[in-house]
Amino acid sequence: MPESSMPNEFDLTLINALQLAPRATWAELGPVLDADPTTLARRWKRLEDEGLARIAAFPRRRVMASRYLSYVELSCRNGSVERVAAALAEDRDTLSIQFVAGSHQLMLTVVPGGGLADYLLNWVGGIPDVVSYRVHVVTEVPREAYLWQVRALSPGQRRRLRALSPTLRAPVGNERVTELDQSIVDLLCADARLGYQTIAERLDIAPTTAARRINRLLRDGLLGLRCDISRAHMGWPSAATLWGTVDPEVLDGVPDLGERIPEVRLCTTIAGPENTLFILWLRDAPDLTRVERRLLEELPGLRIADRRMTLRTFKFMGGVTDSEQRFVRSVPIQLRSPDDP
Repeated sequence: MPESSMPNEFDLTLINALQLAPRATWAELGPVLDADPTTLARRWKRLEDEGLARIAAFPRRRVMASRYLSYVELSCRNGSVERVAAALAEDRDTLSIQFVAGSHQLMLTVVPGGGLADYLLNWVGGIPDVVSYRVHVVTEVPREAYLWQVRALSPGQRRRLRALSPTLRAPVGNERVTELDQSIVDLLCADARLGYQTIAERLDIAPTTAARRINRLLRDGLLGLRCDISRAHMGWPSAATLWGTVDPEVLDGVPDLGERIPEVRLCTTIAGPENTLFILWLRDAPDLTRVERRLLEELPGLRIADRRMTLRTFKFMGGVTDSEQRFVRSVPIQLRSPDDP
């Protein structure tokens, strides 16, 4: 890895700050990080340009619940995995694509706007090199991925940064996403830190309209923003997916699972032979055994049925990656449903 790509403590504190306040201005972040805003902007641009970090836009729970957020495991013909992954990467509804060690080569995270059946029958089913698939519909998300942090800030800094982000409000029943909303989301997928003025100029609207639309999507729990990293280059080269079964009451009793076990990036409950899925980010592959023991301690009665290591990431929440696992471009997510008027 080139020396310029090696993360340092300052890079990690900046990333941690943006994990907590993705759209905070450099002027707002400066006092919290005790750094000049110009320096922060320059360092962030370097991280983006080198494909080491990005601010990703993602659909929140209200959208996922109405569209059958699912994991789809694919088996592909020999020699076709990269070709299949490249085709799927262009799809807005296919959020993430992982090449994994296991009975299936690819694991997809999908939020199909046109319905899960249509996605499987007319999209995945139409790819000749896909031999078979297995589907796990997500029923709940006890631990959301955006909460995972690199943990480079003090508790006081984290409190100050959380105050800079919009707070969710109680659902008001309006999940409608307009064409203008989707156009704004498309811009945010390419650069989630775009200013209101820039968005307004590109879409020929008033800056106040851009601000109002973005804040509604964020506050109503339709759209989320998170700072993603190229984990292979930032200190977490290994990742694993665990499939298991646990009593839902036991899982509900540990709402801070990700705080107790920092390696837990995501925990979802699923419909299938197993009822729980964990995604772990690890410092090295042997660390999996230690983390699994911690999960068994925190969740009495948990039975792990399968463990799969991630070998390569082709796409991560809309961010397409190259063979070195760096972000190279973004594919916008589809927040607007075909049923929206």
